[in-house]
Amino acid sequence: MALGGRRVWSYVHLRLLKPYGPAFPEKGILMTHGRAAEAWIFGASVLITIGLSSLTARAYYDPFPPLAVSLSSPVTRLSDFAGIAMGFRKLTADIAWIQAIIYYGTPEGGDEEAGEQGGGHYPLFLAYCQRAVRIDSNFIYIFYYGAGALGWNLNRLDEAEALLREGISEHPKEWRFQQYLAGLAYQKNHNVNKLIEFLQGFVEQSDCPNLLRSILANIYKKQKRYDDAIQVWTIVYKTGDRLYLERAESQIHEMYPLSAQMGHKAH
Repeated sequence: MALGGRRVWSYVHLRLLKPYGPAFPEKGILMTHGRAAEAWIFGASVLITIGLSSLTARAYYDPFPPLAVSLSSPVTRLSDFAGIAMGFRKLTADIAWIQAIIYYGTPEGGDEEAGEQGGGHYPLFLAYCQRAVRIDSNFIYIFYYGAGALGWNLNRLDEAEALLREGISEHPKEWRFQQYLAGLAYQKNHNVNKLIEFLQGFVEQSDCPNLLRSILANIYKKQKRYDDAIQVWTIVYKTGDRLYLERAESQIHEMYPLSAQMGHKAH
């Protein structure tokens, strides 16, 4: 510890400190003790730093996937790396999901009606979903929406199951993933009644994707259960979801006359 030049120290010692008694140490003694104290403080600082680092590593963990996993999707873009590097994972995942919805919402070959009814192929949709959830695995909604679209709209049950199992791996306590797997099994076995029962358990939950509600409404429509279909589309309409608002309204208007006709036939 540098305490100043000899001339300055001597002046201070003689004029200011010596009157307090000979017990006050000279500069050389202070310098020796100072170096020892400095070495001790440095060592203690290193140990404290290592200890705090170890404690931090145990108490706090990175909630996001490793970088190699986050950038492993076939549709990964350079902007994903830039967003992650700047610390904007959630925002980057939001942008990736918006791009996935744009991809899935764009009619293939200009066939808009097929897109509304869940047609098309969209071969990269699983990759788009995985891109977003691997950037931010806490974006749980994507697992539900993606599995629903892949399993019931695109009829790619294996891909839907793969996405759900990835969700289960990240969130083993999210019990509804297991229910989705059961729903996919009903679809695979063409057990429509069980599938309806499965979907009915979700439609009134506030966080249920409107995609699942629309699937149930379409099943009701095919079975000519128009009142039930109208009820489900009404739930969809009340969510105010812009992606489904117009469709819900048109389906309700379309099925009111059909429901009335069924009522007349019943009488």
